Amino acid sequence: MSTLLSVAGVTPRAELVPADRTELASIVRDLYAAGKAFAFVGGGTELELGNAPRALDTVVRTTALDRVIDYSPEDQTITVEAGMRVAALDALLAQNDQVLPLDVADRQYATVGGAIATNAFGARRHRYGSIKDLIVGIAVVRPDGVTAHAGGKVVKNVAGFDLTKLMVGSLGTLAGIASATFRVFSKPACTQAVLVHAAPASALFAALMDDTALEPVAVVHYPALAGVVLTFAGLEASVAGQIAHANALAERHATACDLLDGAAFERCTAMESAVRSRGEWRWTARSNAARARIAVAPPVARAVEVAYPTLGVTLVSAGNEAPMDELIASRGQSIVFRAMPPRARGRVDAWGKAPPSFPLMRALKANFDPKGLCNPGRFVGGL
Repeated sequence: MSTLLSVAGVTPRAELVPADRTELASIVRDLYAAGKAFAFVGGGTELELGNAPRALDTVVRTTALDRVIDYSPEDQTITVEAGMRVAALDALLAQNDQVLPLDVADRQYATVGGAIATNAFGARRHRYGSIKDLIVGIAVVRPDGVTAHAGGKVVKNVAGFDLTKLMVGSLGTLAGIASATFRVFSKPACTQAVLVHAAPASALFAALMDDTALEPVAVVHYPALAGVVLTFAGLEASVAGQIAHANALAERHATACDLLDGAAFERCTAMESAVRSRGEWRWTARSNAARARIAVAPPVARAVEVAYPTLGVTLVSAGNEAPMDELIASRGQSIVFRAMPPRARGRVDAWGKAPPSFPLMRALKANFDPKGLCNPGRFVGGL
């Protein structure tokens, strides 16, 4: 048994690590029958996300479920168990020059199941979409220990709703993810990033966002670099043409593009990962305005930001000294807190106001988990 983990500030009594799907189902069934509250954990990279569970007896850790169930490179699909690390999946796909464009803060530790449960995303969502666009099938263990399948190579899906997409972002409150099937992509022949010196309020920034001839796979604004990093991928000639177009656009606004070498691009990636994984306060701000590219973040001293302009999302990280009252007042700016210091637990709702779809969410929770034992209270509206 490994060292016990804290889930959104709550430490469980025990941690269990099932060796396979059969043992996972057995453990969950026994916990549910005994009336013990439990939570599913993968690599533990998003344990601060959400509100503190109302109760937590046992953590069920899925990291031993790390097998490849089926891989068809020619069909561009792969099915793996939920505990597989994203980095291990990267290495496996690389053997066939394929990639799964799934962005997480820490590829070495994050697991496939955890990425699905938290609806992880990053800059490449601009080109490839969210996990809901990448996942095609799933197997889950319901809170009562029953295994259910949907999508993928299953002949018939679950009637009434799309179980596969329902699990994305459910934060382990409906079921435990046992395995998933994804569609994968060929590795681009060439990838090159450029830094364009453009402030969010500038005409150049607006031109970069609106020019349909530009087709980057990722767009990230780094305030610390005073510019936007565009990443292009594809055939070498195509990438060269895209960079030439970006350069011409920049020159028309009296500036230029800087090519980023491998080391410079890695520094940008590290900066982005740090904002996503470090800092006692971390939050995601979404723009409320249809044309706003950069969501407004609360004016907190020494906060660090990166933004995905084409997604209307800003990621912010700040230290424990950040004033809690100011952060609470910023709730009207569509903010979700992804981490907070212990002093804020119980005083700050991580999710804010429940969405209009909350009655449906509550009905689904009652259907999957009538006893309310599966990660209770951690999700939106206390689900």
